Amino acid sequence: MIQTNVKQLSDNEHQVHVTLPQSEYDRVYAEQAHKLSTQVKLPGFRPGKTPAHVIQKQFGAKLHEDTVSELLQAHYVGAIESSGLTPAVQPELNMPEVQPNGEFTFTLNVTTWPKVKVAKLSKLKFDEVSVSVEKSDVDAVIERLQKSQVSYEIEDGRKAENGDQVTIDFVGFVDDEAFEGGDGENHALVLGSGQFIPGFEEQLVGKKAGEHVTVEVTFPEQYQAAHLAGKAARFETDVKSVAKAVPAENEDDLAKLLGFDDAKALRDDAEKRLQGEAEEASKQATRDAALDALLEANPIEMPARLVEEEMKNTMQRVAQNMRQQGMDVNNEMFADEAFKKEVRERSVRSLKLSTLIQAVRDMAKLELDEAEVDAELVRMAEQYPEEQREQFITWVKSQNEQLAGVRDRLLEQKCIEHIVSEAKTKVVSKALSAWQQEQDGQA
Repeated sequence: MIQTNVKQLSDNEHQVHVTLPQSEYDRVYAEQAHKLSTQVKLPGFRPGKTPAHVIQKQFGAKLHEDTVSELLQAHYVGAIESSGLTPAVQPELNMPEVQPNGEFTFTLNVTTWPKVKVAKLSKLKFDEVSVSVEKSDVDAVIERLQKSQVSYEIEDGRKAENGDQVTIDFVGFVDDEAFEGGDGENHALVLGSGQFIPGFEEQLVGKKAGEHVTVEVTFPEQYQAAHLAGKAARFETDVKSVAKAVPAENEDDLAKLLGFDDAKALRDDAEKRLQGEAEEASKQATRDAALDALLEANPIEMPARLVEEEMKNTMQRVAQNMRQQGMDVNNEMFADEAFKKEVRERSVRSLKLSTLIQAVRDMAKLELDEAEVDAELVRMAEQYPEEQREQFITWVKSQNEQLAGVRDRLLEQKCIEHIVSEAKTKVVSKALSAWQQEQDGQA
């Protein structure tokens, strides 16, 4: 019944011309006319008794539109399957303004994934990075904790200094009207922490408990609450107490402040956490090196439509993330040429890697079993309290998108491990601190 003629326009662009006999159009048209006749009420005719020619004259345009819609729904998938093509994105539909006599036709423009023959993995050369934890890394953590983890002691008559903790009540006003979210009671604020908008904390320096302060500031132009951005405001503020920071005198005191028995327990915990970071850093660095080598050895030209679709999806995700964080979506940002160039480069890289990783997976016949997925879910659940872990695993298994993401990540890991095992690699050792500095330099 359905006839398809495939014309290749380029390597990954195809035109599928679909032809159906006029009898198929007539059959569906008659069904739509009959269905409509049972629904409409026209003067002089009982429901369901309106002659077909009257229905056609009155609702001809709608009947044609409904018939075309029904035909497309019924034969769209079949046409693609008959073509033998696997679309990478939603095919574009084109229909002639005037249908030829004796048949019904439409055309699908189909973009397919590039066909890739992966270069021999044994020819790839890259560094296999091993990130390790050194004593200096642990020392750095302890030093940061000694600076940041302090207790506070209220001192009567003390004038507030940067680093002190002041407890305040405050009410904010814009144009002499209190605004929502601009007030607080018994709020503990460390001066110099940058917790409040610029200019607020500085005006509390030198104040003592019992003093009232009118803090005058201007909200930043890019403030996340658009209705306050750039506006002048005042905060009527009462200082209730001033407390000085008291750092731990030694590592044992620091450990107790953080809930550990002694300095050794604190250092062991810090080293364990750093080891976890180092393992992830090793995987990430080796992954990046392997994928860079894979890209370099396998040049691919991605279809323009596929790139445009990926760019659109990426921008939609960026906008959604911004909204979820309470930020205003600025259309000017999305129109910025530098931003669009970066999105395009990321989209092209992502598409190329997806294509190559799938090709490696197919070539090596890599698959997952349920035990591997279950083990990964158990590992992921360890970040939650023990009583919540089973609930987390059950939730992930009930979310198709979440579970698919876990599977995709595990399959990618398998592909990377396979590439590493086949390629010519050289193990390069790096201290965690050195690796972190490299990442900071690339950010």
